Amino acid sequence: MLAVLAAGGAASLISQEIAASVGMPRPFMMGLSPAHVPHGLRAGLPSTHASVMFTMAFMLLRQRSTRDVGLVTLGAAVATGWARIHVGIHFPFDVAAGALLGAAIAAALFAMQAIAPKLAPHVAATLARPLRVLADGRAGPCLVLVFVFAAAWVGLNTPQAIGPAVLEENGPVEKSTVLLYLAAVLCVLMVRVAFLSRPDRVAICVLLLAFAAREADWHLAHWGTSLLEAPRSHVLAAMAALAPVAIAAGWLAGRAWSASRAMRAWRQWRPEATTSLTFVAVIGAAIILDQAPFSFAEQPGLVDAGSATAFRGYLMLSFEEILELALPVLALLALLQARLGGSRDSAPGGIKRSYA
Repeated sequence: MLAVLAAGGAASLISQEIAASVGMPRPFMMGLSPAHVPHGLRAGLPSTHASVMFTMAFMLLRQRSTRDVGLVTLGAAVATGWARIHVGIHFPFDVAAGALLGAAIAAALFAMQAIAPKLAPHVAATLARPLRVLADGRAGPCLVLVFVFAAAWVGLNTPQAIGPAVLEENGPVEKSTVLLYLAAVLCVLMVRVAFLSRPDRVAICVLLLAFAAREADWHLAHWGTSLLEAPRSHVLAAMAALAPVAIAAGWLAGRAWSASRAMRAWRQWRPEATTSLTFVAVIGAAIILDQAPFSFAEQPGLVDAGSATAFRGYLMLSFEEILELALPVLALLALLQARLGGSRDSAPGGIKRSYA
C-alpha cells in the first residue's frame, strides 16, 4: 500500500510537469463553460486527479490480493473524471490523457519488477567495481562534497546563465527532491536487507514520507507558517500528524544507539551508518541555511539581480535547495550500502555486523 501511495505521488508530480510544459487551458479559461467549482488557472492536460487515481487503481488491480480494492478505486477514478468534466474544469481528453499516463506509469513499474530478476546478474557484473566504491564508508561524505561544489556553481551562475526558477519553490530542484524521496520509499519496500525488520522498514518509510511532505510544503498548505498563531484544531491535527513521525524517529534512534554500543571504534562502523550520520549533518546545515536572514532569496524579483545582496541570496538559496536534494540521494546510498553489506554475517575480527 505504501508503494501504491508513493506511485500516486510520483504520478501527481509527473502530471503537473507535463501540464506545465503543454500549457493546455481548461474549458472555463477559454469561456466554453463556467467554473462550477473554484479552481486556479493552471494548465489542465493531463488531469492530475485522473493520473493519480488511475495509477493507483491499475497498480491495485495488478495484485490479486488487492483486486477488489482496485475495482472500487477504478470506479472512483471514472466517477471523479466525469465530475471534473461536468463542472467545467477539464476536457474529456484531459481525463483520458490522465488515465493513459496512469496506465503507462503502472506498466513501467510492473515491467521493471518483471525484468529485474533477469537483468540482475548482468547488471551486477557490469557495476561490480562502481558498487564497491559506493559501498565504502567515505562515499557519503564525498557525495555531499560533490553537491556542495554543484551548489556553488549553480549559485554563482544564477541568474546570468541559470534561470532563477530552477531554485524557486515548486521548481525543478524541489520537485526532483520530492520524487527522489518517493523513490527511496519504494526502494525501502522492495529491496531486501537482512538486518532490517518490518518495524525498521515502516519507521524509515514514515520518515522519508515526512521529509517528502515537508519538501512539498504540505505543512504550509494545511497549517500555515506558524502553529503558534493557528487555531486549536489545526494544532491538534498537526500533533496527530507528527506523532507517527516522532515515534518512527525515536524507534530508529534507539536502534542506532544499540548498534553503536556494539562497535568498539568508529573504524568498525558500517558504511551505511556513516552515510546516515552524514544525512543528519546535511539536515542540520539545510536548517541553518533555511533560517539564515536571506528571506529575499525566496523572492529574488524584489531585489536588483546584479546587486551584491541578490548575489548572496542566490548563493545561499542554491546551497539550501541543492543540499536538500542531496538528502534523498544519501538515503538511497545508505540503502544500497546496507543491501551490499547485509549479506555478510560478521566483520573481520569476529564482530557481528547487525543492528539487531
